[in-house]
Amino acid sequence: MNRRFHLAVLHIAARLAPAPQRSEWLAEWQTELCYVPPGRRTGFCLGAFPDAYWLRRNDPAPVVFLQCPWQCLSALAIVAALSLFFAHRLPAVQAFFPPPYADAHNLVTISGISAADYRTLAREGDSSQLAFYYPLHTRLGGKRLTIMIAGRNLFALLGIPIGAAPSGPSAGALILTDAAWRENFHRDPRIVGRELRLAEQPAQVTAIVSDRVWHLPGRADAWLLIDEQSIANIPEDARGIVLAHGAASLKDRFHCVAVSNSQPLLGLLIMTLIGAIVVPSVTSITLGEYPWRQLAFPPAVKIRRWLFLAAKIVLILPIVSFGSLDLLSLIAVNLQAHALLVSSVLGFRWVLTDQRRRCPVCLRVLSHPTSIGQASRTFLEWYGTELMCTRGHGLLHVPEIPNGYSTPRWLHLDSSWSSLFCK
Repeated sequence: MNRRFHLAVLHIAARLAPAPQRSEWLAEWQTELCYVPPGRRTGFCLGAFPDAYWLRRNDPAPVVFLQCPWQCLSALAIVAALSLFFAHRLPAVQAFFPPPYADAHNLVTISGISAADYRTLAREGDSSQLAFYYPLHTRLGGKRLTIMIAGRNLFALLGIPIGAAPSGPSAGALILTDAAWRENFHRDPRIVGRELRLAEQPAQVTAIVSDRVWHLPGRADAWLLIDEQSIANIPEDARGIVLAHGAASLKDRFHCVAVSNSQPLLGLLIMTLIGAIVVPSVTSITLGEYPWRQLAFPPAVKIRRWLFLAAKIVLILPIVSFGSLDLLSLIAVNLQAHALLVSSVLGFRWVLTDQRRRCPVCLRVLSHPTSIGQASRTFLEWYGTELMCTRGHGLLHVPEIPNGYSTPRWLHLDSSWSSLFCK
């Protein structure tokens, strides 16, 4: 093989070396390549990979991911914001959020109601607080659509403005979703105000609403809002759904379902709580032994450490809750309960592990792990690991086997050691 190939192999191996030492390391290996016989150059270049890895592993100043506490909190905040953003965007996750309706707690739906029963309800009570709708499958623009035939007060009960009423006295108001507008009318900006003919009657397009505005039973691509006179002409055996506002008297006669249902969100919180309860069975919840009473630290140092822990817990909650739901909705797997439990356990376990490996003073990740103990006098070799704070605040002894203590122990270094560390 030619020299150009071997130089390419060395350049690839150089990516494993620490960035400050990479150019010098590569220059040394390229220089030594000239003295290697052609038949042995391939094996020589392959030996550069373990050498570069050893150099990175023994780097005196390793770069630790999210070492600074502000970097850790910023990264968690970004991931939490992305989880909530995609949760509001993905339809499979929107069921866990309350619907964006005005006074949604006083709205109920009644399914399986015939048009005759709705007319009876409208005569007995306030018809302005009731809205009847039923699906109609038709074609519009050459594509099949599901249109909800409903009374004109449907969106008024939901508190959603839909623009001006149709100009014709007998024309119905047609509300399109974004998807129907894009697929059937090719994003025509002049579609609002155009008159069409649906269900053997004229309909005027009055508004285009978001696909996520509909949280009621039944799938809808568009809504055709008609007046009460047109609703009276609906066949009596046509069955649909009634939306009622503040109709407490209907709960004794019909099976009413609240529009704002808190059960999905409550179930999410319960599974997250169960995950927090399971955490002690898979990891130790003890953060370690820190001699706060012997140290002359101001109370703000100890309070800041607990505030940092609380902030991580608050940020990890939306990540493990909605992040797992986002992933499941993308792969179309119905394992919400299992995913919430597993992600909660892993998330809270990471919070405790990350807190234990940080300096209690500056909250930076401890580095320079060193095996401690006398390997020749114990069957299990090293007793544990010792981690160091790069700011010189102290050392953390993490035991591998019980040796006088079983939890991580912090050894504080006073200011006399500060000259040995880089600030």
